[in-house]
Amino acid sequence: MTDLRALPSVDYLIHTPEVQSWIATYGRPLTLEAIRAALEAARALYAQEGRVQSHTQLLYRTHMLLEEWTKPSLQAVINATGVILHTNLGRAPLSRAAYQAMQDVALGY
Repeated sequence: MTDLRALPSVDYLIHTPEVQSWIATYGRPLTLEAIRAALEAARALYAQEGRVQSHTQLLYRTHMLLEEWTKPSLQAVINATGVILHTNLGRAPLSRAAYQAMQDVALGY
């Protein structure tokens, strides 16, 4: 049978050992979303090319989606732009009024 009925159901895929281990690692909601996305891609492939992906291909696609969705997005960078003025103090010039107010407070009781 080479039509869409050859695609496994979400329920069938969830009960495979591979998917059970992914549920333990990635959680059930994200794993379900990846299975649904893989099945949708398989349906689109069938509509374009008329061929149905195997269960192994579907599981591979699901796993690739899970890894892609959960890979860290933070990257190490080097800040070579100079001094960071996060408090607007530090090396930032002060107005005479601000400087005088700080001096008045620092020198009095």
